[in-house]
Amino acid sequence: MPLHAYHLHVRLLEAKRRLRDGARVAAVAAELGFSDQSHLHRRFKGTFGVTPGEWRRATASAGLGTTLAGIDAHG
Repeated sequence: MPLHAYHLHVRLLEAKRRLRDGARVAAVAAELGFSDQSHLHRRFKGTFGVTPGEWRRATASAGLGTTLAGIDAHG
């Protein structure tokens, strides 16, 4: 895996964690260096198959350890 792809993957995993903990999508995008919320949205959905907002709502309402589209809430 190229370094830039690894770095993006690490940022997306951190985004999952922060969203699971209740952070707002716009704040996560800014804090993790995405150019804007739309950029995070495209990368997140392309990698995990759900939008950041869908992930946030599903993990917040279902609790930790839940899976969404086969993606473990813990990474």
